[in-house]
Amino acid sequence: MPLDDLFDEARRQLTICNSCRYCAGYCPVWPALELRTTLERRDITHLANLCHDCGDCLSACMYAPPHEFAVDPPSVLTEVREETYRHYVWPHRTPGRRATGVAFAVVCLLLALMSWQFTGRLFVVADTPGDPYEILPHTPMLIAVGAPSLWAAGVFGWAALRYWRDIHGSLTDLLRVRVWLTTFTQAVQLRHMTGCEVPGRRGFHMVLVYGFGLCAVSTTAAAYLQNTLGEHPPYPYLSVPVISGSVGGIAMIVGGCGLWWRRGGSGFLWALVVLAASGMLTLLLRETVAFGPILLLHVAAVVVAFGIVPYTKFVHSIFRMLSIHHDNLES
Repeated sequence: MPLDDLFDEARRQLTICNSCRYCAGYCPVWPALELRTTLERRDITHLANLCHDCGDCLSACMYAPPHEFAVDPPSVLTEVREETYRHYVWPHRTPGRRATGVAFAVVCLLLALMSWQFTGRLFVVADTPGDPYEILPHTPMLIAVGAPSLWAAGVFGWAALRYWRDIHGSLTDLLRVRVWLTTFTQAVQLRHMTGCEVPGRRGFHMVLVYGFGLCAVSTTAAAYLQNTLGEHPPYPYLSVPVISGSVGGIAMIVGGCGLWWRRGGSGFLWALVVLAASGMLTLLLRETVAFGPILLLHVAAVVVAFGIVPYTKFVHSIFRMLSIHHDNLES
């Protein structure tokens, strides 16, 4: 659907919803809609990203298809969200599964060549079993992982700034700490994703997110041990990096596979599952000759995941968080 037609259709449906107001207590979208007598494009963009796509409004709507009004907020707001991803993130082209697979293969090959060049120990048991730097030295690994991470952070930051200016305007309201506490609590609990049309989606979503968070804790703890305390990997099985990484990895595999089963897969979801599974295998096989190849597969998955993350549905977490914050400021 052409962009102008999309927003016109969203405006038509939301105007009917604003006249009916039957769904006022279902989620924050409808009270926020009631605050607006006219709907500009920025209002529709904000409401679309405030929507958690639970489907409750469609289930209860008396004007849903096949009624002549054909009101279907989840579908039209989903289309607006997808347009948001394309509009605010640069470049606008989204990598598909094939492109993601090719990128993964290329990165694996490059990492294998780097390992062979710097250490030549890819297919042998490390002198210190589980030491990743005997497979790939610290500096090349840091560059390989750090470059896409910095790129993703820059793209996310620029997109978030543009989005906030469009839906809210004042940058000073981003400093409202007390409101952010409410926003963050609502976001991490997925408080408004309740009566989902796909059973289990909320649970799998939370398991995946919390698993990703534990893996971030593992990486942070390992960096602290190495760079501050001078303790280099491998770390004991009962250390913070290993425990948090193991629990987080298992959670990511369960959550990712669950979402794949319930909603279908995507390039980024595939990359996360490969990332988590390969990370677990590096732990289980770190005293074998398989450690080197599995480690490079894991690093490649990290590189690809962070490289494509701004162009995947993961970006909705940024826009939704900002829309929740905007809504809390209004209310």
